Amino acid sequence: MTRNKFTHMKLRRDFKEMLSAELLAMTGGLFGGLMLAFFTKKFELIPGLLILLPGFLEMRGNISGTLSGRLSSGLFVGAIKPRIKLNKILKGNIIAAVIMAVVISFFLGLLAYLMSSYVFGISDVRIIMLALIAGLLSNLLEIPLTIFATFWLFRRGHDPSNIMGPYVTTTGDVVSILSLFVTVMLI
Repeated sequence: MTRNKFTHMKLRRDFKEMLSAELLAMTGGLFGGLMLAFFTKKFELIPGLLILLPGFLEMRGNISGTLSGRLSSGLFVGAIKPRIKLNKILKGNIIAAVIMAVVISFFLGLLAYLMSSYVFGISDVRIIMLALIAGLLSNLLEIPLTIFATFWLFRRGHDPSNIMGPYVTTTGDVVSILSLFVTVMLI
């Protein structure tokens, strides 16, 4: 096989993977938006939650996307095997993702608290706890999904780097909205 033909086949396969992932992400995004519309009345009950929401939704995709990217790189260079076995690299990445989620959730909650206090004159500390609990809950769901999907795609001969970005953004939105809803119901 000539180099040009190989390159053409690789580009075609990458394009199919990326297109499929983006179509899935659009469908999942619509589902996430419908969920958000359904839960809006509950979310309006807690001051500052709508201030928190955009950053919280973005955080999940960023943390999981970074985790998936690091795992994909480790898989391609052979530093880790594509099986779910808690080794030093996987453990370190999970710990880093959890720490990032806790720290960012705290600062998002604090920012939502300060903004609602300053703009609306409503001082409700529960928003910080809500952000922390929902961040941890969504992490408990999203990290295993990200690890499993990254390894599964790699074992099937796909490039996780082409697929996981849209996938974790979509699953992150759905999981984050569900986590916020569950946490609002608990608090």
